Amino acid sequence: MVHAFEQGSLAVWVRRAMIVAVLCSVSGFWMTNKFTGFNTPEAMDQAQIARQIAKGRGYSTLYVRPLALRLMLRDGGSEAPGPLPDVSQPPLGPLTSAVLLRLGGKYLETKAGRPVSPAEQVIALTGILFFAAALGVYVLLGKMLFGPRTAYLSAGLVAATAIMWRFATSGLPQMAMMFFFNASLLALAGALSEKEQGRTARSVVLATIGAFLLGLATLGSGVAGWTFAGFWIFAVVLLRPRARIAAATIAAYVLPLLPWAWHNWKALGQPIGLPLYELCRQAGESHLALMADFEPVLRFRLADFLQNTSTQMLEQVAGLFGFFGQNIVAVAFFFAMFLHPFGRWIPAQMRWGVLLMWLGAFAGMSVAGVGGVVSANQLHVLFLPVMILYGLDFLLLLWRRIGLDQPLMRTAFLVILYALTALPLLQSMTTKSARMNWPPYLPPLIQQFGKWIGPGEAIASDIPWATAWYAERVSLLVPESVAQFELIHHQRLLHAPLVALYFTPMSGGSRTYGDIVTGRYSDWARFITRDITAPELQNWILTTAVNLPVDGQSVLFADRVRWK
Repeated sequence: MVHAFEQGSLAVWVRRAMIVAVLCSVSGFWMTNKFTGFNTPEAMDQAQIARQIAKGRGYSTLYVRPLALRLMLRDGGSEAPGPLPDVSQPPLGPLTSAVLLRLGGKYLETKAGRPVSPAEQVIALTGILFFAAALGVYVLLGKMLFGPRTAYLSAGLVAATAIMWRFATSGLPQMAMMFFFNASLLALAGALSEKEQGRTARSVVLATIGAFLLGLATLGSGVAGWTFAGFWIFAVVLLRPRARIAAATIAAYVLPLLPWAWHNWKALGQPIGLPLYELCRQAGESHLALMADFEPVLRFRLADFLQNTSTQMLEQVAGLFGFFGQNIVAVAFFFAMFLHPFGRWIPAQMRWGVLLMWLGAFAGMSVAGVGGVVSANQLHVLFLPVMILYGLDFLLLLWRRIGLDQPLMRTAFLVILYALTALPLLQSMTTKSARMNWPPYLPPLIQQFGKWIGPGEAIASDIPWATAWYAERVSLLVPESVAQFELIHHQRLLHAPLVALYFTPMSGGSRTYGDIVTGRYSDWARFITRDITAPELQNWILTTAVNLPVDGQSVLFADRVRWK
């Protein structure tokens, strides 16, 4: 009985039951107590694109970036296409969410006064389901590399990592990406297994499938394209015949990306989309500052590029432990790379594949920037499960070499690992969350804008992703200058008049007046600080203003009194 519990069939079912129990219990608690709606610009942006798709408006957006608007003025024309095609967000998240919004219909429409919309809850639950599916594929990968015991123990550690739950309910597509990424690693490991057994043709097929799956993962973030460089180098070096592997994997990887590339080409004349112009950012210039410029000087300067890349690389290195979810088992992967005497050829070789792909992702994130621990370009989380797998096997080997491999001592060691892994999750679950993600988001207030502003009108804001999602109105990122705002309005470039301007602590919550005056919206400083006078407004496009919650920290300018 004891043997069956520790190593036999009973142990397998106990481990499976434990993982399912953790998933169900944490999911229920998180959704009812911790989930306060979306909190990242990309999540709201992708959600409003999904709604556009679900309503039959194509891959279009209500969130208008002045830079994109400028680039879409074809051949010096005076109007951009309408509805405006989105060329910023990758399609995996919007497409999966669009299916849900289409099926849910009116039942998922935002209810007035609710801080969390039903659509956000459903999208978050879908993220949890993708997480569970990714864990299922991950267990298969773990079994192939290290056996069922290590596979299930590692899956439990992944499920106990707080950052996984933050991403699963963030509205970002990382969990869907993780599903395809784990499947890609599984196919690559299968290709190595077939090669080891001398079945070359099957090895080529599996490597090709792995490349295709990695292409699907790249649909969630263009930065993930950098991981394919590592995948391709590893496959070409290790698998035979090299020429066939090289050609087949490239073709398979590119195939799922072609519709996205064609969409961008039709809108901008190049396949990458708006992120390509990030290479033209001046040194120290923020992403939003570039997007807000309607009259940019788009010129690639190597010195600026190198400075931005080096700064973003150092920021990434400084926050690496946080990007890995403060998981010490995952960090052990880097020790396992060089100190683990692997007994089998497949896991010994796969470690180099994982390392090469991670180095590719690291380079991509250095170029594009990462942002916060939970953000659209944060791809370290994709590698977290496989790194936990290698790290755990390495730590268990060290424990066996100490000579304390008795069942009781081994169990105590595993309990310690689980406790250290789950500590951030437990801390997060026992910390009381605010009802809304303020500052700067107040969903019930922004939903009210949808009543104050008509369907044929537009609003400018420093959080246009939120006004596009919650108010469902054309939302312009506040341009760099007042003159650019006036130009866009007077020439009706949005196919709608700009009737409102909304500033939040996003731009007005700077620590000092000097930060506002010299910051991204320096030309708008008098609007943000409320120093502009009523007589001045009477002679402008927007003639009236009102301070809004919380405690007057936000302000809305409008063409007339719309809030009564």
